[in-house]
Amino acid sequence: MGSLQSVLEEQLATMPRIIATELVRYKLKAAGHAENEKLVEQIVDQLLGAGSDEDDDDDGDVVEFETDEEIVLEFTDADTARAQEYVDKISETIPELIHGAAEAAAVTMLRRYERDWADWREATDIQMDQFRFNPHARWGKGFDALRMLIELSRDIGTDFHRRASCSRSHRRAHLNKALSHLHVRAIQIASEIMVLMENGYADGAMARWRTLHEVSCVAMVLGDGGEARAERYLAHELVEAKKGLGQYQQCHPKLGYAPFSKRAAARIERDYADAISRYGKNFGGDYGWVATHLGNSRPNFSNIEDAAGRAMMRSHYKMASHNVHASTKGIAYRLGSLDRHYAVIAGASNVGFVEPGQNLALSLMPITMLLLPTSWTLDKIAQLMALNKLHDRIPRALAQSERAIAKDEKALRGAAVASRANRSRAKPRSRSPRRDRAGAAATT
Repeated sequence: MGSLQSVLEEQLATMPRIIATELVRYKLKAAGHAENEKLVEQIVDQLLGAGSDEDDDDDGDVVEFETDEEIVLEFTDADTARAQEYVDKISETIPELIHGAAEAAAVTMLRRYERDWADWREATDIQMDQFRFNPHARWGKGFDALRMLIELSRDIGTDFHRRASCSRSHRRAHLNKALSHLHVRAIQIASEIMVLMENGYADGAMARWRTLHEVSCVAMVLGDGGEARAERYLAHELVEAKKGLGQYQQCHPKLGYAPFSKRAAARIERDYADAISRYGKNFGGDYGWVATHLGNSRPNFSNIEDAAGRAMMRSHYKMASHNVHASTKGIAYRLGSLDRHYAVIAGASNVGFVEPGQNLALSLMPITMLLLPTSWTLDKIAQLMALNKLHDRIPRALAQSERAIAKDEKALRGAAVASRANRSRAKPRSRSPRRDRAGAAATT
């Protein structure tokens, strides 16, 4: 069975014959002739096959047939108008017919999916379970080291939160809150990256690292700026709320959502005005919380990277951005392919985890170190050394896995080429006819 579109096009192609048939029947009946389907078909065939051989005649087109009785049909402008009426009537019904056919086809299609879904899902789950074994077998050392790094960082973050909660001093209240919340978010993002890598999604993992890099850079700038900068950072939520309010008020009518209540909107506007009054007009920018400290009225994220000392990651950040935005580079270059410049991947793969993995470690390490106390104890020194050891182990382990996979892939491709060559040589060659000395073909 062909596609629905093909069936529709076939049906639409019959419309001229249907209209011509109705017109001929009308003309025969009007002329007092008995209904004769064979005759109708003959007349329609001549009408539709007339093409450009029609004679121009003010009295209309005349079609004659030799039958038991003389039949002369004259087609006038009135008949053309009647044919157009048929066309208009059919055209009016086509959209409804198409909608009805599509609706019925959609119901049938969904029923088929629903009927087969349980078996399909089970087969897919089995396939994914088998696939997940491959990344762990290939990348196990690097993945395990990353998991340990995340868990050790989580322990340090938990201890920091406990100490900050028990402290009676308010000297670092804003800074402790900002760093603690940013670190919690960093741990969550790092865990998301691991889930993506362990399930074969290197490009998705790289896209999530982009956010981890931003969180890490902001935390480092806050750690360097102290309590005053952290206070501005937390207060900048009022600016984001004001921007969100403006965007929502523009979009909610088309979405069919209710607007903000006047009281809630007024409160957001008032809080925003108070923040601008307190911190200055530059505070209203995207990174206005750091504008004063950087001496830049309109800072951007590149300025944040510079202030955090992480400008060397800018090219990686740009590469990760390709997997976030709809750029052409994002469809032309894929981490999840060994042949990264010529690949289309619609699912999971077993390669491409070096960049997101080592970048995870590189971004999680500094934000975790910000939480270590300034008064060192033997326990904290041990934690720091463990962090460093894991951090150093991860790039080597991931690189070894990638080299091993590339080596195996090269061997497999070489074997495939050799196999094709052997099959080609094994095919019997057609024998050319022998030629005698005179050059004529000789027969055997």
